[in-house]
Amino acid sequence: MTTSGTSRPSSSSSSRAWALWLLIIVLFSALIAACVAALKYVTGTGIADAVLFAGAAFGAAAGLCFAAVGAVTALRT
Repeated sequence: MTTSGTSRPSSSSSSRAWALWLLIIVLFSALIAACVAALKYVTGTGIADAVLFAGAAFGAAAGLCFAAVGAVTALRT
């Protein structure tokens, strides 16, 4: 008998993929947050307000990325 070519990835492979996705999400969200902070600071707002907006942008970007990864994972199974 032959085995089918659709085997599930091993646990370590899945763990590495998740760690890579997590790194990409954090770096992308940090880039968004830095851009928002720079734009808010250039417009004349104080540093505290710029950091507050950057934190909100980081949270929103990370949330959207996690939702997208979850949706793709759910659709693939």
